[in-house]
Amino acid sequence: MATKQQAEVTREGRAHYLYAIVRAEGGWERDLAGLGTAPVRTVREDDLLALVSDTAGLRVAPTRAHLLTHQRVTDAVLREHTLVPVAFGTVLPSEERVREVLRTAHAPLVRALAMLDGRVELGLKVYCHRDALARQLEEEAPQLARRPSEPEEDHEQRMELALLERTTRDMDVLRDGLGPLVAATHESAPLGERMLLNAAFLVDRAAVSAFEARLKTLAARTELYAYRFTGPWPGYSFVDVRLGVEASPAAAS
Repeated sequence: MATKQQAEVTREGRAHYLYAIVRAEGGWERDLAGLGTAPVRTVREDDLLALVSDTAGLRVAPTRAHLLTHQRVTDAVLREHTLVPVAFGTVLPSEERVREVLRTAHAPLVRALAMLDGRVELGLKVYCHRDALARQLEEEAPQLARRPSEPEEDHEQRMELALLERTTRDMDVLRDGLGPLVAATHESAPLGERMLLNAAFLVDRAAVSAFEARLKTLAARTELYAYRFTGPWPGYSFVDVRLGVEASPAAAS
């Protein structure tokens, strides 16, 4: 039996893939190709525009081509507009449903646009060269070396504590050094044993170059850490607007 959403797609003849929400002021004149080369167009409701493109069904496969297209569209929009990004794979069955979402979530969308105005997200992951750091710690504090009669397990525990204390202090120094250039920070749990920091920073566009320069200066103080710096991105990590729709299960798997 057809679902209500499928019935809406059947009546209208097309579903709507959703990329982002922007303000309506200033209009929209960009010529962008979306998924499947369908042109990106707008659906307006009051003072908001939803950027959408037509798609055949309610599911979009998370292929590399589709993911890159979604990113390309949002990156192009970000260069000229403040936007509320939408998760990959979000499809609505009709234009009226798009308008309904804009009406229902109007207040939080307007707040999100105000918070993101003139700002971008920068990503930073920091990894530790643990063996090199352990050697340096033993050079700096010879008492950390394994004692002749000390069980190996006891020595490893002492070294792990010393590593934790040192890396915690160094990451705090990094946060403090970048802090004056940051409007907001979102940290996720580190992935794997080597990762120490998995953070996103909301930064004014005008401060991106200064942020990168400060990071390079802080990173140059030691070779014990590796840094992965990405962006600028739309502010995915700083938006928590419930649109009343979910990305397709395929996209989330």
